[in-house]
Amino acid sequence: MEFHHAQLAQGERVPPGHWSVKASSRLIEVFQKTASGGSPYLFVEDASGNPVGLLAAEDILRRVTDPDPGEFMKWMDMPAEAALQSRIDVPAARPSATTCEAHTQVTRDGVLLGVITDDDVLVSWRSIQKTLRTSQGDGVTGLPNRLAFDQHLAAELNRAGRTGQSVGVILIDLDYFKQINDQRGHAAGDHALAAVAETLRSSLRSYDMVARFGGDEFAVVCGGCRTGEIDIVMRRLREKVMERRAAADDDLPVPSISMGAAVAHSASELSSAEHLVAAADEALYFAKKAGRNCAFKREIGLGLAGECAFVEDRYAQPPRAEDRIMETESHAR
Repeated sequence: MEFHHAQLAQGERVPPGHWSVKASSRLIEVFQKTASGGSPYLFVEDASGNPVGLLAAEDILRRVTDPDPGEFMKWMDMPAEAALQSRIDVPAARPSATTCEAHTQVTRDGVLLGVITDDDVLVSWRSIQKTLRTSQGDGVTGLPNRLAFDQHLAAELNRAGRTGQSVGVILIDLDYFKQINDQRGHAAGDHALAAVAETLRSSLRSYDMVARFGGDEFAVVCGGCRTGEIDIVMRRLREKVMERRAAADDDLPVPSISMGAAVAHSASELSSAEHLVAAADEALYFAKKAGRNCAFKREIGLGLAGECAFVEDRYAQPPRAEDRIMETESHAR
């Protein structure tokens, strides 16, 4: 990535139509827009009006006034979107003047990615989209990663503080995942992770979010769960995974899952997002101690005690008597 210093006219007010062009616009149209004055940089918008890249007016001027007839015709007819992939001729920085302010062009392999001034950052969305997706995504499962989960949970808790709605977290652990890696290799382990991830994602409501929490653990953020509704979500997730498990090939097995959930029915009941995650983690601990392949939950607020409770479904075995005793003792502590 390269950074190039230049000058930018200061104090100009440009109507919105002067700093954006459609991706399908020919460069001659773009040139006509910039020749009559306006912004030194243009957002290129897709058919829906979303900015996908940046063009420098000065660079377009050089291209459409090329003395070579062949080059001239080529650039005149090129759509603005195609120009986003082309190298730009970065202008040398001009001497400072009272009517100009310094700014920095950011390029990679000669392609304009963004412009930075003291007051603004103009960024080509298409140029950073892959980087953002990589930084917040998991390569094995295609799900958001822990960083994206933390950001989403914080946003949901902020929203819940304003609206009074509940927020739930479900932690999901793959049962005996290490055995798959040890006995069938890491390719089989990656397949198990990807299979469970796809099943979870397709089984959730459109406004819920599932992420790879780390290792063989996944995490879900559920918004707007009324009392008892987290049970419905957990049953559906476990049943879909068990159906996928039953249909799996012996060489590429899909494990069962253990789940722990915590729902805060009032944001004021929580000291932090970590508090909610810790409550879900405690519920997951009970699921593992109860023999795995089952689910427990905690519901906090609305006068509920917040103790861990077993979530029944058609695949899970009820917890043993000694585990119920352990629940009571833990809650007492």
